[in-house]
Amino acid sequence: MLPNIRAAIFDMDGLLFDTESIARWAWKQALASHGYLMSDDFYFEFVGRDLSWREKFLKQRYGGSFPFESVTAQRIEIGDRRELQEGLPLKAGVLDLLRWLNDFGIVIALATGTSRHRTIRRLTNAGILQYFTTIVTSEDVAQGKPAPDIYLETSRRINIAPVECLVFEDSCVGIEAAFSAGMYPIMIPDIEKPSPEIKCLAYQVLDSLEQVCEFLEQGLGTGNRG
Repeated sequence: MLPNIRAAIFDMDGLLFDTESIARWAWKQALASHGYLMSDDFYFEFVGRDLSWREKFLKQRYGGSFPFESVTAQRIEIGDRRELQEGLPLKAGVLDLLRWLNDFGIVIALATGTSRHRTIRRLTNAGILQYFTTIVTSEDVAQGKPAPDIYLETSRRINIAPVECLVFEDSCVGIEAAFSAGMYPIMIPDIEKPSPEIKCLAYQVLDSLEQVCEFLEQGLGTGNRG
């Protein structure tokens, strides 16, 4: 049985939305236009990381003169253009899970490395913004994932202890962050599969958000309702 869970905190990209294919494409396009190449394996190092980490990582790889701001601005521009043209599909099970948690009286929050204005736009366009009591982004904390800062700040804002929070993540660094924050991480892998070490940190690994409601019904029982 799960303990008394009062909050559910979600990551966004790769978990709520199928963003990674566009993000990977946009990074490759932006880098190529500046004369750099990026393999899929190299991109996987990016998953779940914030911009400050990515800047250090790319400059270690390509040298201190790497034009990070220019590449990032282009990556965002072409990625957003494609996203707005093609739409950004919700992952299977998102709506049902948000409704279930809301009906169950669980506080719902978001903790994402994506900028606030892009986060609000995505949630608004998908019609799910109203479900989130609090939105915390990498702009609100000193260190991004795998540091626990973003989850601890979310816990502080909703005034619910970490031990009473579930976290839904698709990335390994996100699971590390949630575990370090003293929360209960549930991993729904996207393009990144959990290592044996990450599986040990995750409270549960599920294939899809569609499986979460049944899992929580078994784990929470009826004691939390109301």
